[in-house]
Amino acid sequence: MDFLGMLNLILTVTGILGGVLAYRSGVARTANEIQERVIHALELELTGMRGKLQDMQDENTRLSLLIDTICAALRSRGMAISIDGDMVSISDSGGTSTTTRIQEERFL
Repeated sequence: MDFLGMLNLILTVTGILGGVLAYRSGVARTANEIQERVIHALELELTGMRGKLQDMQDENTRLSLLIDTICAALRSRGMAISIDGDMVSISDSGGTSTTTRIQEERFL
């Protein structure tokens, strides 16, 4: 082998090793970028879900106050309402009592 043949072999091996290292570095960088994007997207989704949870808690509080107001108004007219889980009992001053189960509406 002459000098040019050895130089060609060294350059070829060096080029292949450099290409492999560059490829691995590119793959790792791409994986890190994708990971950062996914983390950012999940943080945005979590922030949105926390906002929705707060809105639902506020709505639940408002509805509880509304139910309490309705019960107090009916109590002042001689009707007693008690809510136990999904069972609602209504009784009036004449001794008539009705108990019913709350049925959830399903929206499709």
